[in-house]
Amino acid sequence: MEKRKPYLTNLSLIHQGKVRDTFAIPGRPDLRLMVATDAVSTHNVAHKSPIPQKGQILTAMPVFWATRVFPDMPTHIVAFGKEIYDFLPNDLKYPEDLHLRALVVLKLYMAPFELIFRMRMAGSLWSNYQKGLPNPYGIDLRKGFELMSPLGTIFTPTEKTATDDPVNSNVVRALCPSVVLLARKAYLRGYEFALTRGIEIIDSKAEIGADDSGQLRLADEWLTGDCCRFVEADKIVVGEDPPWADKEIVRQAAVRLWGGKKSGPPLEFPEDVIQECGNAYHRVFEQITGYPLTKFQEEFF
Repeated sequence: MEKRKPYLTNLSLIHQGKVRDTFAIPGRPDLRLMVATDAVSTHNVAHKSPIPQKGQILTAMPVFWATRVFPDMPTHIVAFGKEIYDFLPNDLKYPEDLHLRALVVLKLYMAPFELIFRMRMAGSLWSNYQKGLPNPYGIDLRKGFELMSPLGTIFTPTEKTATDDPVNSNVVRALCPSVVLLARKAYLRGYEFALTRGIEIIDSKAEIGADDSGQLRLADEWLTGDCCRFVEADKIVVGEDPPWADKEIVRQAAVRLWGGKKSGPPLEFPEDVIQECGNAYHRVFEQITGYPLTKFQEEFF
């Protein structure tokens, strides 16, 4: 598949991920401009179909968490909303919605792990468990679990690589205990808050980096529909696949379109899948934050 066109062409592109573009900010080597697009990826494949406004939600959600739910936790965010233009060259032309999907963030030195915490049996953990595959995380998983069985809070890290290979959780805790503690704290705080709004965050991925002073900070994204699984709490039934309200909608659609395989070419999703996924992102955003997206943007951005 052709590489996606960068969201901006008048700033220097430092890194292009499957969903985000990161740009240099002239005169500020300590900062980056991170832009969330509407692209969607599953199974390490960047697909052809965008999810409209997903990038705006991926930008707004971490701002909500950081400012309203854990303002005491350090993050990489320096500026959001129209304040981003204070850091950008004022003689350049930018897309009208840039401030709705971009953050000015600190340049960080990233821990080489994706920090994944789970409350229930789901996703790849469930897939491997029911196949009887060896557990690579060093966690004692007894027999008898079903899909969506409660797990407590378990830690299932992966490498921060293209293939996201699993890592023994005890090794990661030994190598970077403070990193694990910060990621766990953010997940549990978010989990408890979302539950008061009727949403259960089944699992969550976080990334942590250190700034020039050595301060650990939440980075990339946290507690969004791209890095978590969300379900309305009253719709969870152990043993049944729940009505997902996150990227799991397109994950499962991709597997169906690939004929049951978990890899294949980039896809164009049917309109009903795109609409279902987009509606889910908006619904969860509104339920957790208490704002429709446009109202949130009017107040915060």
